[in-house]
Amino acid sequence: MNREQFLEYTDHFNNHRFDRVVSYFAPDCTLKYPDNFMGPDIPGTGRTLHGPQEFIANYESLAANIREVLNLGAFFSDGDQFCVEFVTEFHVERTPPEGSPGSQWKAGDVIVMNQMVLYDLDEEGKFKNIRIFHHRYLDAAEAKH
Repeated sequence: MNREQFLEYTDHFNNHRFDRVVSYFAPDCTLKYPDNFMGPDIPGTGRTLHGPQEFIANYESLAANIREVLNLGAFFSDGDQFCVEFVTEFHVERTPPEGSPGSQWKAGDVIVMNQMVLYDLDEEGKFKNIRIFHHRYLDAAEAKH
């Protein structure tokens, strides 16, 4: 995976083409969150999504109320692993229902985070394991979109 290929992936993500997003995934891909960005005291922390269908279900639920934008920063690749930096924006368009992704936020909120994500590739170059490392919150003025 190179930076240009990964920018195509983020374009699919940012435009909610989740069927195209999961075309990059191995069938048994896992996506591991440190706390699903809800904080350690909220149920569902340390969550792991298993496979493309769980990914699609999670992000369709999130996208129903929140526009998430991935802005790619640093990109490091070494064989079957690569690491990216994101400035990730969450624009809350509607207050999510209790228990749904982002339910701690309210309509009009803009949350911006700097994150690192580590990807392991399988022998076919598909995403096998994705591990998100929540780095830090940024000022909403740093949002680009």
